[in-house]
Amino acid sequence: MAEIARDTEPSRTHVLEPEHLVGRGPQCSLRLTGYYVSAQHAVVRWSGARWEVIDRGSRNGTVLDGEPLQPGRPYPLGVGSRLAFGNADERWLVRDASPPEVMVVEVDSGRALVGTDGIVGIPSADEPLVTVYRDTDGTWRLEQPDRDTVALSQGTTFVAGSRTFRFCCPDAVTSTGTAYQKDAAPPIAVFSVSRDEEFVEVFFEYPDRRVSLGSRSHNYLLLTLARGRIADRAAGVPESSCGWTYKENLADALNMTPQQIDGEVFRVRKHFAQHGLDEAASVIDRRPRTKQIRLGLSNLRIVRI
Repeated sequence: MAEIARDTEPSRTHVLEPEHLVGRGPQCSLRLTGYYVSAQHAVVRWSGARWEVIDRGSRNGTVLDGEPLQPGRPYPLGVGSRLAFGNADERWLVRDASPPEVMVVEVDSGRALVGTDGIVGIPSADEPLVTVYRDTDGTWRLEQPDRDTVALSQGTTFVAGSRTFRFCCPDAVTSTGTAYQKDAAPPIAVFSVSRDEEFVEVFFEYPDRRVSLGSRSHNYLLLTLARGRIADRAAGVPESSCGWTYKENLADALNMTPQQIDGEVFRVRKHFAQHGLDEAASVIDRRPRTKQIRLGLSNLRIVRI
């Protein structure tokens, strides 16, 4: 992914956002503290075909490969380009000039979380407090526990924990992760369960193929939700009401906390997304106001092995 690094501190790097504002101002993606840097000094941006830099009329100017820039005019950048903002000591090197990617950036630190598989756990995949994922129509959405999902657009900011994050999604991205496989008919989700229930394998059966999702610890959560949906259907409950369970009750049944349930939901989505499945977005349904969830798949079969 596109990246610049401080020439005198190679370990200090910044992943480039589609519009990467440089300066001292709080709204800047690359915030510099030198007195010689203007509040909005310059912008490094993706044009759709290449990276370029524009000086924004800064007081002390911007230099590209030793040449001062004319304010307001775009100049092309490539790997190895050197930029100096206001002072020769404030030099930055373009280390990667590949197209920008969909990502979530922590505002204070500039740390980037890339949506390679169509899903991002925030602040980390190990302890996701919120999830950003790509929906079936290509829209990117923010999923927060017990709240309605929110559609995201370029530059949208949100808070997770006590930290602020910014969503970055260029208009033209050549690498947004695995494209979802579209199928004419929904699959049958098959749960293959051992007698002691320590082994649960999941398969998706489509009209023309079978996808194995293997055995994962989170499969037992899916199995529990599948059993609830099947039992409600057998009892004559309308399909729209089948399978809903309160998250706290589910957590108690699985000896987890509600927060751990949310973490398992993230891992389920991520696992499905890594297989390129459209069902990554729809595998879990939520009723945020009542804190209920259910399995979003309706074609289900459970077999004993």
